[in-house]
Amino acid sequence: MQVIENDGVIVVTVVEDQCAGLWKTIEPYLEMGKKSVVLDFSSVNFLNSVNIAAIISVRNKTVAAGGKVAVCEIKDRVKSVFRVLKLERLFDLNLDLANAKTSVR
Repeated sequence: MQVIENDGVIVVTVVEDQCAGLWKTIEPYLEMGKKSVVLDFSSVNFLNSVNIAAIISVRNKTVAAGGKVAVCEIKDRVKSVFRVLKLERLFDLNLDLANAKTSVR
């Protein structure tokens, strides 16, 4: 996973086979007071149940810490998985990177 801090927003480029470690990647930034997180799914072509659980966990823990999480650049194939699981209740599935960063500020 690649992590870049950009204008106070933590942007994590998600890699599908590394989702299980997503929280360990983000947690140190939250501990430093960074509360805005964007998960960039531009490199993700497939999600399994472990990946989905990790994404939901990151969202819930970040919100509990007073932060915000947005997802962006979701491919249609992955977006359909989010929709089947009704995750559009938790995430706006139609954001590009710029709009996702704006939404968490």
